[in-house]
Amino acid sequence: MGTLNNSSKAPKESGIRSLTNILRKNSEMQLPEKTGYKVLALIAVLGIMIPCTAIVGFISYVMTEALLEVGSPGGGMLFEMQILSAFSMVFGIMVIFSVLFFSSDREHFVTLPIPAHHLMMSKFIYAYFAESVMEFLILVAVFVGYFLAIGRNVGLMAALNPISIISSFLGVALIPLIPMIYCAIFSLILMAALRGVKSIGIFYRTSTIFLLIFAAIFVYSLRGLGEVNMENYVESLGSGDNLFLRTLNIIFFPVPWLSEAISRGNILYLLLYLVGNVVLLAILYFLGKLLYQEGLYTAAALGSSKKAQIKAKDISEVSQFRASLMKEMKVILRTKAFSGNCAYINILWPAGIWALFHFTKDKGGMASFIEMYKTGHARADMILIMAVVGIAFIATALNSLASTAFTREGQHLSLIKFIPVPYETQLNAKAMLSFIFTYPALLVTDIVICIYMGVPLYMGIFYAIIMLLAHVIGMIIGIMMDSSSPYIDWDDEYSALRGNLNTFFNMAIMMVISALIIGLGLLIYELLKLPIVAFYFVLFLALVAAMLMLIRSGRRFILKNMEKM
Repeated sequence: MGTLNNSSKAPKESGIRSLTNILRKNSEMQLPEKTGYKVLALIAVLGIMIPCTAIVGFISYVMTEALLEVGSPGGGMLFEMQILSAFSMVFGIMVIFSVLFFSSDREHFVTLPIPAHHLMMSKFIYAYFAESVMEFLILVAVFVGYFLAIGRNVGLMAALNPISIISSFLGVALIPLIPMIYCAIFSLILMAALRGVKSIGIFYRTSTIFLLIFAAIFVYSLRGLGEVNMENYVESLGSGDNLFLRTLNIIFFPVPWLSEAISRGNILYLLLYLVGNVVLLAILYFLGKLLYQEGLYTAAALGSSKKAQIKAKDISEVSQFRASLMKEMKVILRTKAFSGNCAYINILWPAGIWALFHFTKDKGGMASFIEMYKTGHARADMILIMAVVGIAFIATALNSLASTAFTREGQHLSLIKFIPVPYETQLNAKAMLSFIFTYPALLVTDIVICIYMGVPLYMGIFYAIIMLLAHVIGMIIGIMMDSSSPYIDWDDEYSALRGNLNTFFNMAIMMVISALIIGLGLLIYELLKLPIVAFYFVLFLALVAAMLMLIRSGRRFILKNMEKM
């Protein structure tokens, strides 16, 4: 392995800024020059980004209104900023770790006369901006919601003082920085402390550890609230007794200073916040200077130790379809990025639905909705089936198994043309992979819903069929998109997921389809006043027709694209 010269002075063109620009241009999928993709980009913005930011802004507005009554108007804003910081750290640790040490461009850069810490900082800055785009938008919504709530009470002009506005703009750009710095520092120290470890598995478990720690602190913070509801939790934020927020205030210590700068318009707190960020960034810089080059050696040793071992059980005659399916399964299960984000993420649906019903079935709106359904209200029937269909569509898109079907091949994509397996067999294996990891989780979700809602057996079976139709539609659309413009020049597996526009666009399409189904239900039931059975019938026929059409035309489309790869 080549070395990075820490002592040599890097030429101007290989400085941190230039390296960052190179990484930015070469590490993300470019939007294909096709009208259809531009339309999809617009749909994604209108169907995902804007609605999400609007919802966050509304939550910020409501929390600020509630906390004004207890004299802590900035408490809701602070809580939201700290929650975003915690999520950035949990989901950013593996991205930063992979970008710093295991991206495929490592072998190209190490032979160049570039100081190791310059390369580290450029990779960090690139990953920071690439990972934080959506968070920037959400933070804008947080601050807009806050200022609207404050302005409603004291007047908008009084709320919009210059220091508060400047602090908000800086907060949008810098709040994700601190958790990302922590992730990078942790990666450097972990690599240095465990350089003798020959298994990479221990590194990839850190995000799970952080998630469990934050989740445990959050659950513990509910202790002593009495009945767990939003009102009691907001009161704990206003009184300063919330253990979860207090803990986050210690970990991400500069964020409370930013909250004070915005809520009070205090320039001293703003300067403190900026100094805190600069100090943490300097610590990262000097730690990188000390540890990054050795960390690259450790990463290279780990990579070279992973030899392919052929076992007797692997040398067996199986059908072409089974061999193709097993190859797809191994890629998913043996790759941390794919296993967590594509396979195990499906467990969240039955687990999340169970938690929702288990903790809210006897309270508030959920108890009323269950009672409405059990007493035969048609509107409750319609809402439930729309929710079931929406879950099936969104779950299929969210795990990105279909929308990365060809992207996962990376720079070996051309092999699908040369291995002695028909295109159709390879396509069937990719489709079956999505089905195996997605539909069983949807079935369990259906069972959980039926048990808690008291759904009759025949309706539970109908929901399972509807979910299957929706899943197949979403799966085919995802594979079609990825076959049209696969993203193959990715540096690491996290980039294959994060930088793949097909995944983002597929999610947007599924959300639009879900919205159309909701609109269909409203049209049939609310406007035409037809019985709910009519909605079931129309929905079933529409999904069957769409599935059959996609199976026929979509398969031809995908196979034609495979021939061009």
